[in-house]
Amino acid sequence: MNAAERRGRCARRLGSALLALALGATAAGEATIKVDGLGWFDDREAERNLALLLDLPKRETLDAGQLEDAALILLSTLNDAGYLAPELTVEFRDATGEQREQPVDAALSTPLPRPLEVTEARMRIKEGPRFQYRQIDFEGLTALTPEAARTFFRGEPMLISLPRERLHSPGRLARSLANLREELRQRGFAEARVRVAELRSEAATGDVRLRVAVEEGPEHRVASLECAVQADAPQPPATAMADRVGRPWSALWEQDLATWLRQWYFQRGYPDVQVRVRTDVRPAVAGGRAVAVVAEIAPGPQVRLGAVHFTGNARTNERTLRRLVRARDGELFNPVAFDNGQARLSRLGIFRSVEMTAVPVDDATRDMVYEVVEGRREELSLLAGWGSYEQLRGGFEWRHFNLWGRAHTDNLQVVQSMKSSRGRYTYTVPELFGTTLDGSARLFGLHREELSFTRDEFGGNVSVQWPWRALRAQLTTGYTLQRFRITDNELATEPTDLKRTNSSSINFGFVRDRRDNPLTPRRGSRLFAQLELASRWLGGEVDYQQLRLGASYHTTLGAGRWLHAAAVHGLVLTLGADDRELPVSVRFFPGGADSIRGYNEGEAAPRAANGEFVGAKSYLQLNVELEQALAANWSAVAFVDALGIAARVADYPFAEELYAAGVGVRYRTPIGPVRLEYGRNLNPRAGDPSGTWHLSIGMPF
Repeated sequence: MNAAERRGRCARRLGSALLALALGATAAGEATIKVDGLGWFDDREAERNLALLLDLPKRETLDAGQLEDAALILLSTLNDAGYLAPELTVEFRDATGEQREQPVDAALSTPLPRPLEVTEARMRIKEGPRFQYRQIDFEGLTALTPEAARTFFRGEPMLISLPRERLHSPGRLARSLANLREELRQRGFAEARVRVAELRSEAATGDVRLRVAVEEGPEHRVASLECAVQADAPQPPATAMADRVGRPWSALWEQDLATWLRQWYFQRGYPDVQVRVRTDVRPAVAGGRAVAVVAEIAPGPQVRLGAVHFTGNARTNERTLRRLVRARDGELFNPVAFDNGQARLSRLGIFRSVEMTAVPVDDATRDMVYEVVEGRREELSLLAGWGSYEQLRGGFEWRHFNLWGRAHTDNLQVVQSMKSSRGRYTYTVPELFGTTLDGSARLFGLHREELSFTRDEFGGNVSVQWPWRALRAQLTTGYTLQRFRITDNELATEPTDLKRTNSSSINFGFVRDRRDNPLTPRRGSRLFAQLELASRWLGGEVDYQQLRLGASYHTTLGAGRWLHAAAVHGLVLTLGADDRELPVSVRFFPGGADSIRGYNEGEAAPRAANGEFVGAKSYLQLNVELEQALAANWSAVAFVDALGIAARVADYPFAEELYAAGVGVRYRTPIGPVRLEYGRNLNPRAGDPSGTWHLSIGMPF
């Protein structure tokens, strides 16, 4: 058996092993393969992989072919990791009991002796140098900058360039060339060719120098677009077609055109529409090619909906499902609308799967059948985290799904930290009254030790949320009734502060989030506004108006570097009431890991003449960060935070200013970045810290 056949057999065994793993197949066995030379952890991982791929738990002995398969798997893995000249020796004890060893290479130039049956073998590996790119140059490339083209070969440039980001292997090189060629073709260079012009490597060090030759060819642009519609069917709007003319032509452009045309006909009741795009590429003129495009459209028959049916909903009320699908018998059969209905059903979180099937009734009528598989009824999750002020926190979240068979959910969350205890129960009704409104009712309680007082709050809230599609935003309206209680008050205003009071308010919220990732944003923006209006007329004992406005912006400054900025403004008024009756906890106490980072939480609040804190009635906060990637998941950040605060509305927008600057490091995780930051106060007041360390999780804004 030659090397190529051996590799094929390895691939087949890989498929069988993965299938066995998926089926949970295990059996007793004694055959083992040990690996040495990759490091303790990597050795153990390689042993586990070999046991899986070769079904070792099922084997009592290993023959020569199986040992050669194991060697080829290890060599292939090393090759893809950049070790192009590894040395591998197989050690085993033959039938006579003699300990033997034999080198094995990827070509199997020296096969293991046959026949051979062993119960244990050891693979000793010398990795050799790791081959990595030291220099990558391009010739003939104009559509992309060299720096942008290099990312196809070694990823985004980092301040600290780790070897694994610059690895070279034949397989990686082939994929990189193909990806660069595809990028050029998507930009309209349909005849682009990319090849290796020169590849030099130093066997002793593993340094690789690559020169890539690019032949872009003429740029293809759409010169004209026509639609040839069969049968008596409507024509797509000419303005939409004209907007696509003049753009670079590519296979992706054709796919986008065909998709748009199909959806346009879907909305008009033609579910069987077929679109075929035909192109006529003209001779090159002045470095470009004009492409004439004809979209041949076969709409098929216009179809109407007979009825919508549901199966599998043993515990779910069918009226709830029909409300979410939003389709009426007899209307035009629109596959896009049914896809949207499927998405709404899936977002409920009560089904493991939602499938749909169109069933013909006659030539002009079809039924739609949704087949659902009901999922979990409840879920318990443990919560944990760390913050510089509250320190260690932990708790649990208990959720119930599909209550009463109407897709309602409830959520009980309890969290305990070193500074606070909090609980919250929320009951949610999706698609309230058959509209886009989501309704919720919430009970909450909080006991928290602030810097200068201890707060106790409990109460309830009812709210509705709905999308503002024109702005791609979310709106929220609600009513809140809560009880405030303040103890251990060490604020300068303690003699006049209310110890306890009831508040009733209506709340309005607006959020427009255009960030590319809410956990680790790199581009985009977020706007929010919150307004709370408390009044005795609503059933409370105090009158106040609290407003918070904020915006954040994220952008890329070259490869591996980002700029983040945010501004937040808060204002509390007591129009029509005595200012001394304003609850302490409604005032603002800025400072902390998500505010001005030279202070702990609450330490940036205004101070009285005696140095004691006073809550702010107005504040304006500005944060600016420059983040530089260090490695794949690590980055460094330099920041400047500015804060203006005022204890009186008469001093609006602020009476004093505070500034802090600092640096930090971040490690990206699936739940957001873990941040270690130090903020230095540039103009501390008497009693203020010179600076503060913060350890937290999540973006500050």
